[in-house]
Amino acid sequence: MKFFTYNNTSEQIEINEHEVLLVREFAELWKTDRNKCKEDPTGTYRLRAFRELTFIWLFFDWSSPYCDFDEQDKNIECKKDAHLTEEEYNDPTFREACRKYKALQDSSRVLKLLKSAQSTVTKLNDYFDTIDFTASDPLTHKPIYSAKDTMNDIKNLPSVIEGLKDLEEMYKKEQEAKSDVRGDATPGFADR
Repeated sequence: MKFFTYNNTSEQIEINEHEVLLVREFAELWKTDRNKCKEDPTGTYRLRAFRELTFIWLFFDWSSPYCDFDEQDKNIECKKDAHLTEEEYNDPTFREACRKYKALQDSSRVLKLLKSAQSTVTKLNDYFDTIDFTASDPLTHKPIYSAKDTMNDIKNLPSVIEGLKDLEEMYKKEQEAKSDVRGDATPGFADR
């Protein structure tokens, strides 16, 4: 699913698959009345829609440069880069389009697994940040954390990172395969 692509020449998001405008939530963003502004009084250039689509791509797409940011930092940076005002961000029509894009992205089982794995890695990060080797069990007075066990856990982290990379590659290949075959067509010999 590559609905949007980044054009290096124009430095803007472009609609890669115009069929996305058949989806009600994206069609609403595209309406000219909604896009009227001081820079475009008729709304025909759809400047607001492109700002909104830029945010959606930057925030939700796996190929976004912000894909590895935590949710809060990603939100802040994507709003800045998309030049989205707080009022535009809180617009119910825009928020519906965000939810729809997320639902479309999350329809992949590989992506669901990848997100779960990324969430687990975030929890591991929190775990390692909070280890206190001086902490002890109040009942037994034995140390809660063992330096030896922690070092063994750290030694296994490269395999965790490689596993995440493998899942990301699986997802990217799945998405590329989906975007190569349109409609209800069956992949042919050259498509595999």
